[in-house]
Amino acid sequence: MNANVVRIVAVPFLIVAAACVAASKPMAMPMAKAARSAPINSAAAHVDGAWIRAAPPGAAMMAGYMAVHNDGKMPLRLVSTQSDTFGMVELHRSLIVDGMDTMRRAGEQVIPAGGTLKIAPGGLHLMLMQPKRALHIGDSVHFQLNFGDGSAAEVDAKVAASPPAR
Repeated sequence: MNANVVRIVAVPFLIVAAACVAASKPMAMPMAKAARSAPINSAAAHVDGAWIRAAPPGAAMMAGYMAVHNDGKMPLRLVSTQSDTFGMVELHRSLIVDGMDTMRRAGEQVIPAGGTLKIAPGGLHLMLMQPKRALHIGDSVHFQLNFGDGSAAEVDAKVAASPPAR
């Protein structure tokens, strides 16, 4: 058998054999998905004064507050917030419309370079919906703030009756 015939027969056989071996092994998670599932601490942001207003037992919603500081040289876009303690976390804004107090989803927020996003009573606040457990004064809740550049900041907030002393 000449060498060219061996190559023509062997190459397709090796491709099929490699595909069979690969199909019999569990596939690894693609790198892009693996990187997204692990939080990346944002070097450009830090948070202080994080707290959650205590609510009556059985409350379906609570509110969270904090100051998010952009220490970077570029604007930082806060795109979402999540917590394993709540089914949903959204950024809302308190407003007075036609003399009535109301709230509306605020959506993404841009924090200018060197600036601070104040999430405080009477304005922007985290609307914490569907608590997965009862929360009492002194309990701590973990949050992840997700930014448009793919980075994240980890935050722990205490449940309290009033803001923490500065």
